[in-house]
Amino acid sequence: MKAVMVDFHDFESASEVHEYLADHLDFPDYYGKNLDALYEVLTELSEDSCVTAVRSGKPFEAGFLAVFRDAAEEGRHFFCTGCLEQR
Repeated sequence: MKAVMVDFHDFESASEVHEYLADHLDFPDYYGKNLDALYEVLTELSEDSCVTAVRSGKPFEAGFLAVFRDAAEEGRHFFCTGCLEQR
């Protein structure tokens, strides 16, 4: 299983998060580096992969967390910890 920690404190932009995920989860070269493309590649993974999200409250974080949650529900090989909405 591939395991990646996404500590949103470490990123200044959504573009940086997309680059990080593409590099660490070995996304295909055609990955579009947007949230729709992220959902697509996460739900099509053929190897078990897990993202652990560490929240920072940055504005771009919410979109990633939503995609992580949705992809974890739909994909057979993608899992996420720290992605549930806080109450």
